[in-house]
Amino acid sequence: SALVSMTPTPAIALCLLTSVLVWVAPSIDARASKAGEATDPARIEALLLNGGGTPAGNYQSHLMHVRMLVDILRAAGVSERRLTILSGDGPDPTADVALREVQPEEDFWLVTGTRLEQPFRTPITYESTRVAGAALKAATRAELDRWFASVGTRLKPGDTLLLYVTDHGTKNAQDTRNNRITLWGKGEGLSVGELRALLAGLDRRVRVVMLMSQCYSGSFANAAWREGASLPSGNACGYFSTTAERPAYGCYPEVRDLDNLGHSFDFLQELGQSGSLRGGHLKVLEEDATPDAPLRTSDFFLEDLLRRRADAEGKAFETLVDGLLKQAWRRKGAWEPEIRLLDAVGRSFGVFSPRWLAEIQDQAARLPQVGDQLDTHAKAWKTTLGDANRANLERFLAKQPAWAEQVSDRALREGGSSARELAGTFLYDLGEYTRGDTWMEGRLSALRGRAETARALAYRMEVRLGVVLRMRAILVTIAGREYLSRGGTADERAAYESLLECESLSLPLSEPVPGMQSPDRPAFPPLEADLIAAREVLPAWLGIRFGEVPAPLRKAQGLTPGVSMVTAVYPDSPAEEADLQVADVILGPPEARFEDPRQIREWTMLATVDQPAPLAVLRGGERMEVTIVPKPYPMKWPDLPGPPRVSNAAPAWRPLQLTAYRGELPADLRGSGPHLLYFWATWCGPCKAALPELLAFQRQRNTPVVAITDEPAGTLDTFFGTFDQRFPDLVATDELRRSFLAYGVSGTPTFVVVDGDGVIRSYSVGYTPAKGLGIEGWAWSERPTARGPGSR
Repeated sequence: SALVSMTPTPAIALCLLTSVLVWVAPSIDARASKAGEATDPARIEALLLNGGGTPAGNYQSHLMHVRMLVDILRAAGVSERRLTILSGDGPDPTADVALREVQPEEDFWLVTGTRLEQPFRTPITYESTRVAGAALKAATRAELDRWFASVGTRLKPGDTLLLYVTDHGTKNAQDTRNNRITLWGKGEGLSVGELRALLAGLDRRVRVVMLMSQCYSGSFANAAWREGASLPSGNACGYFSTTAERPAYGCYPEVRDLDNLGHSFDFLQELGQSGSLRGGHLKVLEEDATPDAPLRTSDFFLEDLLRRRADAEGKAFETLVDGLLKQAWRRKGAWEPEIRLLDAVGRSFGVFSPRWLAEIQDQAARLPQVGDQLDTHAKAWKTTLGDANRANLERFLAKQPAWAEQVSDRALREGGSSARELAGTFLYDLGEYTRGDTWMEGRLSALRGRAETARALAYRMEVRLGVVLRMRAILVTIAGREYLSRGGTADERAAYESLLECESLSLPLSEPVPGMQSPDRPAFPPLEADLIAAREVLPAWLGIRFGEVPAPLRKAQGLTPGVSMVTAVYPDSPAEEADLQVADVILGPPEARFEDPRQIREWTMLATVDQPAPLAVLRGGERMEVTIVPKPYPMKWPDLPGPPRVSNAAPAWRPLQLTAYRGELPADLRGSGPHLLYFWATWCGPCKAALPELLAFQRQRNTPVVAITDEPAGTLDTFFGTFDQRFPDLVATDELRRSFLAYGVSGTPTFVVVDGDGVIRSYSVGYTPAKGLGIEGWAWSERPTARGPGSR
């Protein structure tokens, strides 16, 4: 009211305007989302696109996405005449959707990597696209052009076009700003530029909201800019499953046998519960356990704005962003929703919740390298399993001549009996034979287990990279909003608010749509657990390359097919230490010579690290024995901090360099009795709600509490100047966040109990009166049973 009534001088007005913008800007996102009331369904036009390209690439999951969205739109009251579906070949009755067929035989894995894998594999079956109660059209460029030329021109000011794409996408390597959507038919597609041209034909007062789940979909955020414009028009926006440079989850083979997974499923499940597109976006950020890195047009706009600003100032992009974040964090209470979102994402995936790009830049660079190495190892285990499976199959067929005849290449080629008709009985007999040989079954099972574990670990590293990119996008958006509040132009602020208003689309659902509830999924493993598993699954290492032994030499020496010749010895390797030499022929362990081709690889990969092992070797016609000590495969692990495990040693205390705000901090946690580390913030409501129980724990357990915050002393001076509750005596500041990083803090409050030996005994995040401190064996008699003011 004071601002309204006074008439300031220009200088005073500028100062007032600056202070108002600095304070108001952080709430722009929240204000826009709250203002986004449900849209009148009579003003919504929906265009659903599922191209697929070919029947083999038009997966059943894509059709499931379309059906889910149709159910949601119908429940929201969108008229059938305002709903257009372009899917596959449209009304053509020819089968155009590939169905995922489950392999019924549990012993099928025994023929993977052999010549029988493909003949025995369950073939893909197809069906024709159908959506109950809906007329379909083909997902071709011609149909798209017809829609925009007819329906598009009839859209009126105030109408909303919801454009949904679940499909394949292709990356334009020359210009990722112009990637393509795959449409139906050979070579059919739609580029960003082509979509921009189609949208330009609509009335400028029609709102266009894109929801896209295809690979490289982030490129289509560029469609919000009209050709040649420096700022988005504000009437077009979108939600995208991933960035312009990254594939979406469906391009990863690890998800092909999984149901109801990925950006579209999670987004649509939330949309069917709340009707809010913004809610769907938050859901996938927090819970989607795939490598997707979702973003909105408003996120894309702010990053583009900051990149141009960094170029203009001659700064590195990361330096500019962290400088803006430093300004933003001076008012952390104003950014509580964004901080809580970072914390929620971190907790969901067991990683540290960052506050600076500098804290995650190394992880963003290193995770792909580690994932690639694990993927290489997974392929090596799979290849080795294939070698062993082939040897096992040949032994079985040698003892079963009737089967050998029926599954010979000639018999399968001539097709007297289809391979699938034979598969069930054959695989049963092969499984019984294999289980009858304890040594062979153990060998094959070990290789299979390592291959599957390595593949799962490599995929989860990709997921973690997606998670890091999600948190990076949140940080960049905070920095961008801070820039707008301090240095952005009026046009830039108006463009951003227009995008937020565009993105606030909400469907009018009177109740949740049946069948849209999220399925229960297992918790995502913490990074530390995966790193332990990865170390266990890494192959042992000798440091050699090997090849086949020339047939004349093998015949002259009477050698088995399992022998191998050394073709290279790596420096500083176990092989060099054992004096293995190029041209040595490795025969195998003295008491168990290699019988199967390339068995040296299997022996090496399964060897016990650091345990000396003898090998028989043929060198220059002379047989000899060497002792080799396999070593761990050389590999550098990512330093991606996550919560330390209970019963592990706590991070070293002195290097954390905490600054005492009040009280005398312990010189070391080890040897000075137990402590409860309490990570908190002045703006954190649950942190304050926890104080009575926290102090009761300190008193009853005689355990000092060290309250650690990343806020500066000046902020604490202001806080404690007005705070009238009791508070722990020991308070430390950690503006560099070394302790937050070391303890993998992903939310406040976090409670960590460290015993007198420096061992972590408890780790808990969050506080409600019902949950309490989350410390095992601790019960507070005064804890209220009802939800209190600090619950969340």
